[in-house]
Amino acid sequence: MTLNQKRGMAWHLCKELIYAPFFTVLWYLDEILFSRFTQQKLARPVFIMSQPRSGTTFLLRTLSLDANTFFSLTHLEWRFPFITLWKILDILGLRKCAEGISYWPKTELGRLAAKIHEHQLGSVEEHGIFFEERMYHHYFTFRRFPFIGVLKRVMEVQTLSVREKRKLLRTFKKTVQKTAYYRGVGRTWLTKENESVDLYKLLHDEFNDANFVAIVRPPEGFVSSYVTMSNICTKAKHGVDPRRIADWDKENMEFRKEECLKLIGFCGELERGNAITYLTFEQFTTEIQNTVERIYAAIGVPLSSDYARLLADMQAEQDRRDSGYVNASRSIEGFEAFGAFVARIGAGAPEHGLATQHNL
Repeated sequence: MTLNQKRGMAWHLCKELIYAPFFTVLWYLDEILFSRFTQQKLARPVFIMSQPRSGTTFLLRTLSLDANTFFSLTHLEWRFPFITLWKILDILGLRKCAEGISYWPKTELGRLAAKIHEHQLGSVEEHGIFFEERMYHHYFTFRRFPFIGVLKRVMEVQTLSVREKRKLLRTFKKTVQKTAYYRGVGRTWLTKENESVDLYKLLHDEFNDANFVAIVRPPEGFVSSYVTMSNICTKAKHGVDPRRIADWDKENMEFRKEECLKLIGFCGELERGNAITYLTFEQFTTEIQNTVERIYAAIGVPLSSDYARLLADMQAEQDRRDSGYVNASRSIEGFEAFGAFVARIGAGAPEHGLATQHNL
């Protein structure tokens, strides 16, 4: 790792320290000016979970298009969770401009990263953005600071102190309540996570009435795509090629194998509580409308005719899609248990039987 690359990381941290007092003022202004946001109820949210490169972003953004039913947070809202700031952007007519800013740098690598994962500040995104940008405790933090010690720290959610967990959950919940207050009243909160099962366990303790949707993809499909994205997205941020860092690849893959096993275990817990709906990557990408209809039926939500027509149009677009990049080949050794888990779901026979309305 070069000195300039380390300087880039240090400068990123310095900017965060410079912004911190301003963000603190905005947070407390919200508490004073918009205190009623804390009264927002987040009943029966829908949580999408999986492993990376398994269609979760596509599913999240597809369901979010039904704005009469769901609200999901954008990158801007996760990263800058301040109603006061949102109001200022709207009053000055700057929100559209801010939301159009690309998350990726304007470089060749940045453009390639955008093909792998289209991402602007106005894009609907997973709550990992919040844990990365505001809490510095997420796998995404490892992509910005690709040190093995960082990965080992951020993957240990369950070892956080009670006080740390309470602060994390309290701040997270208020961030979602702010969005519900500002533009999501009367709709169901929808979010996703595909990096940390332990984070979802923590959220499940807080939102124990949540409906979970698990979308799974065989290791043959997601592992090579995951490795490609890890390499490109890490390099795009500070120019660091993670493949040149000793043990980076090994630790990155071991982390993913462990998360796969954790996901199997957590799904089993949710099955016993009849709180999970399954679908496969292939089902969703080849039968968008039918799959979404089954999700709506499982969580007891009506699907409008207008939204159904939109889904049909999306299928035609999906069928014509060209990714614009090629994934490097990768061994799937160590992912056998997860492959068997995906196969059971694809065959309609999860490890633990579910009620019919939840078994997709």
